[in-house]
Amino acid sequence: VNCQDSVHFQNDTIIIPEGENVTMYCAFTLSGSFQGLRWYKVNPGASPVHIINAASKAKRTEETFTVDFQGDICSLHIQQPSVSDSALYLCAVHAQCDTMIGSPVQELHMTSF
Repeated sequence: VNCQDSVHFQNDTIIIPEGENVTMYCAFTLSGSFQGLRWYKVNPGASPVHIINAASKAKRTEETFTVDFQGDICSLHIQQPSVSDSALYLCAVHAQCDTMIGSPVQELHMTSF
């Protein structure tokens, strides 16, 4: 059995005025079980920086970032973003599915926003 997983964003680009709350959505389809999700921020020429994660499909807040789930759609809400929050955002979903011999295979899918 192969993992047939996918991750995608609902919008390519969001443009908002500074200070206006923003929400981004990351949709995923998993053939295996959900093991967690992480959001990363990527500034031009820099490595991805982890900003928040969710080990389960439960609402979670860290600083100005909140993640929440509606089924297989994860939202990242940024409260009162500043110009320094302008960046690419990555959603990484960690899934597990069984191989033919029953050993778990870990898959990490990333997509940019």
